Parts: sequence; C-alpha cells; structure tokens
Amino acid sequence: MPIKVERILFRIGEGSLAVTLPKAWVVYNQLKPGDVVELIVNDGVTVHIKKRPEADGKTES
Repeated sequence: MPIKVERILFRIGEGSLAVTLPKAWVVYNQLKPGDVVELIVNDGVTVHIKKRPEADGKTES
C-alpha cells in the first residue's frame, strides 16, 4: 500500500517533536491507540509495526 504524504512536525512539551501517521495507513494496518511502532532511522525513516502478542486461546478461570 504505497502512500506518499507530507507531514508537519509539531512541538510536544519542552523539547520533543511529533508527527502523525496517515489515517489510511493506520486503518489498513488495523492499528489502534496503544499499539507500538518501531522507527528505523538511517538515511531515511522506516516505520515498522511491532507484532502484538498472540492470544493463546486460553481463558483464565
């Protein structure tokens, strides 16, 4: 799913900057608040989705 968008950095707190992820990409990857992504930074930036722990199908009694 190739998406090319521009984003504007915005300030959070005293010294941090943040950027938003494209909604179409978030929906496509079924992400929700609290999910973890990994940034790999070299000449560019790559965003990877960290795998969620798989439920083992067991229920607690």
